[in-house]
Amino acid sequence: MSRKAEPEDIYLEIGFRSPEPDGSLRTIELFGVPGQQLRSGECTVTKKTQQFFNDLIISKIFRESRRLHNCDFQQLKIWLYDTEARNSESGYQLPTIDNRDLEIRSNVSASKLEIIYVLDNELTGQEYERWRKNVEDLFTPLFREFIAPPEPPSILADNPVVKMFEAMNDTIDWYSQMKKSLFFNALIIQVD
Repeated sequence: MSRKAEPEDIYLEIGFRSPEPDGSLRTIELFGVPGQQLRSGECTVTKKTQQFFNDLIISKIFRESRRLHNCDFQQLKIWLYDTEARNSESGYQLPTIDNRDLEIRSNVSASKLEIIYVLDNELTGQEYERWRKNVEDLFTPLFREFIAPPEPPSILADNPVVKMFEAMNDTIDWYSQMKKSLFFNALIIQVD
């Protein structure tokens, strides 16, 4: 009797087009999204995973970019990044970060998203200052999206009251379990 091969975990790129007709930001490419390669060879991302990233990152950026009057960004590339892992362990190609890149640290202590790196754009002077302000205004709100509910102490994990609160939290925040098991703690963003 032969066993069916399990789908292989892979990391994919997903492209998003802006639903906002009057914004300058038109597309966002997201790299490192966990997916599966099926036996047929097709690569897929689950609907819940795609919706998770759309709701917590993509739609927030599209909406915020439209609100920012000086923001003329047209395209973004975003890589999901684990600062604790070596780049070779990520399973996908990551851009190199250096000291010229803008580093935005989380302003939300409970956020599982800790840092956002925005790749150097080689602007200087007033152009750079305007760009930096737009970048910080656009991406800083993302930290609030990645607050995961706290894990109960292991001694209380089987307590029925604790389980009830966890179930209520899952009802309130559909993504709470995904936030708890987040595989990245940083984003690398390229602005075009």
